[in-house]
Amino acid sequence: MNTKTLIAGIVAGIVAFFAGFLIYGLAMADYFVSAMPSYPGLLKDPGEIWAIGVGSLIWGILLAWLLNSANVITASRGASYAALAFFLYALGSGFIAFGQMNMYSIQDIFIDAICCALMMAPAGTVAGWMLGRPART
Repeated sequence: MNTKTLIAGIVAGIVAFFAGFLIYGLAMADYFVSAMPSYPGLLKDPGEIWAIGVGSLIWGILLAWLLNSANVITASRGASYAALAFFLYALGSGFIAFGQMNMYSIQDIFIDAICCALMMAPAGTVAGWMLGRPART
């Protein structure tokens, strides 16, 4: 992984963090809290924001690496690749979790996958744009 990809990944992670806050923390928070069964100690209040930030940075770096490997160098292709890749990732993770835990319904899995795609599309937009910029000399 080169420096350009790493920087694109860090920026994409920052974008994903804020997009995630808007989608999961504001727009869909009530839905997911009401859809989830209530177990004592299940949800942290307040949540560990630093851990969510680290996870977002890791996802951003993964996204930039995937886009770079696929030779994605435009914002629009970055958005579409990110949305599809993370929709499938969230869908797969959701079904695996569904098979192991009583957390969400199948409907919730699809809603989460759509939210994840919407969260990562702007990150892919930024990463694709950054990967397509000419190198500075």
